Amino acid sequence: MNHPETLFDAVMYPLEAVSLNRKRRRLIPRAWGDVLEIGAGTGVNLRYYDPTSIRSLLLTDLSTGDRLRERAAAFQRRAGLPGDAVTVRDADAMKLPVPDGAFDTVVMTLVFCSVPDQHAGFAEVKRVLRPGGQLLFIEHVRPHSAVRHLVDQLNPLWFRLTRECNINRDTAAAMHASGFFFDEITVSGRGFLIHGVAR
Repeated sequence: MNHPETLFDAVMYPLEAVSLNRKRRRLIPRAWGDVLEIGAGTGVNLRYYDPTSIRSLLLTDLSTGDRLRERAAAFQRRAGLPGDAVTVRDADAMKLPVPDGAFDTVVMTLVFCSVPDQHAGFAEVKRVLRPGGQLLFIEHVRPHSAVRHLVDQLNPLWFRLTRECNINRDTAAAMHASGFFFDEITVSGRGFLIHGVAR
């Protein structure tokens, strides 16, 4: 068993129990067709996909681990999908190794806080989505409240501790600037979380 992956799931458990699992449960089943998940991590979203709506599922992360592969295999067996329908691949969100217009749905949850160039990442999401495709997202962001300046001050320390995560990203603005529009967007967690559907 991969101990860093086990530790990550344990650390995330309280946040999942309090808030994130409800958001995932409402959002992830809306994925349909050929689906790409960017930054799949340990595969926590897999329990929420509706296999009757999915033709194929590609799970990517900068460095995929054993837990993701195990969960992907279990999901494929449970869903009864053919042998090549669920795949796991190392991939950078800013340079996805897939053809243009390959997917009906792209899923990202708590990922773009760590993508070095958000605009490059969203340009790739646009490139791989088919016309009429959708982006399902849950992201933590810089709040538009009085604490936003404190968040800005804490971000350098937080980034050094995590070695990848930024807590002061305006991800919704980056999505909009990259040409996405929102079918739905909800702000929650005192302004620290956004989730919804973009096209």
